[in-house]
Amino acid sequence: MNSFGRIALLMALVVFAPPVLMAADADEMRQEFNAVIQGLNRNSFDRFNRAIDRQDMTARIYSRRMVEPAVKSAFGQEFTTSIQQMFTSSFPPSKKDILGTVLDFQFEGNEGRAVVRYGASGYRFIYHVYELQADDGGKLRIADWIDYYQGGRFSDEAGAALVMALPSKAATRNMMADKTLDEGQVFQAGELLKAARDNQAERFFQIYDDLDETLLAEKVVIRLHWQLALSERDGARVEAGARQVEQAFSGDALHSMRLVEYYIPSGQFDKAIAALEVLQQDLGVRDGAIEALKTSAAIALGNLEDAEKYAVQATQSEPTLELAWWSLLRARAAAEDYAGATEAMARLEDDFGESLAPRQLQKDPYLRILADKQEYLDWRASRD
Repeated sequence: MNSFGRIALLMALVVFAPPVLMAADADEMRQEFNAVIQGLNRNSFDRFNRAIDRQDMTARIYSRRMVEPAVKSAFGQEFTTSIQQMFTSSFPPSKKDILGTVLDFQFEGNEGRAVVRYGASGYRFIYHVYELQADDGGKLRIADWIDYYQGGRFSDEAGAALVMALPSKAATRNMMADKTLDEGQVFQAGELLKAARDNQAERFFQIYDDLDETLLAEKVVIRLHWQLALSERDGARVEAGARQVEQAFSGDALHSMRLVEYYIPSGQFDKAIAALEVLQQDLGVRDGAIEALKTSAAIALGNLEDAEKYAVQATQSEPTLELAWWSLLRARAAAEDYAGATEAMARLEDDFGESLAPRQLQKDPYLRILADKQEYLDWRASRD
C-alpha cells in the first residue's frame, strides 16, 4: 500500500470508528440515583420514570415472554403508567409510607449496582437490587431490578403480568418449563393464570386442586399458589405452599423474605434466621434491619448470645437505624445485662427522641423487667 493509501485508510478509521464513551463519574451517578429514591419517598415517580431506559426495558420484557400483539400495543401506549402501577403493586399493604434507603451503591465504567431497602409497617422489609447504566449522554439509566419480595427480576415479572392479561395457548405454554404439555394441561394452566390475574382465589384453588403432578411441579404454578395462599391467609395452603417453595427453590434468596414472613408467625425461628442469612449473602451487604430480625428470632429461640451478637452487628452496620438500637436494648434486657441495656436506652433517647420513662417500659413486655432494676433507676436518675 502506498503512502496515499495508508493516509486514506487512517482517515476512514477516524471518520467511521465508533465514539469511545467516557467512564461515568461514580459520585454523580450516586447523586442521581439517590435523587430517584428520594423522589419515590416523596411519592413522586418523575425521576424514576425518566431514569427507566424504555427501549431496553421493553426489549427485556418481550424477550422473556410471548406477549400478545394487542397487549403489546396497550402496554406501549401506557408504558410509563404501566411500569409505575407494576412497581407500586409489588409492595405489601402498609399503614404508613413505604420509604426507601440506599444501602449500597457501586458504579464502575458505565455500569453499576444499587441495593435499596424499602420499609413498610409491621417491620416488613422489601429489598431491590437495581441494575444501572450510564447512557451516551452520561445520564443514569435503570436497566432492570431484582425484587426480593416478589421473588423475581422486574422485567420477567412484568412479562408474566402481560401474558396473564391475555394468556393465549402459545403464551401459556411458553411460560411453562415443560414444553411437552398436552392441550388439556395447557388449557388448565391458562385458566389458572386467568384466575390469578382476576384475583379469584376460590376459582384458582378449585383449578389447582385438580392439576396433575406435572403441572403441580411447574415453578410458575408453585409461585402463584404460594402468593394466593398468603394473600388469602389460608393456613393449610400456606403451610403446604411453603414446603413446595422450600423444595422447588431450595437456597434461593429470592424467596427468603416471604418465607421469613411465614416462619416467624409459625414459630420456625431457626429457619427464619437461616433464610435471612441467605438473603444477606445474596444482597452482598449487612444491614441493620436484617440483623434486627435475626435478633428477634434468636431471642425467641432463647439463644441470647446470638441475639446480642446480631443486635451489635445491627448497630454497627447502621448506627442511624432506630430499630437497631431497640434490638440491642431487648437483647440485653433478655440477657439480664441491665447496665448494657442503659447504653441502648441513652442512644434511643438522645438520637431518636424516645422516652424510656418507667411508665413507657411497663407497656413493653420485653422491657418492663428493667423498670425496678437498680442499673436502670441509677441511669434514669442521672438523666432526670
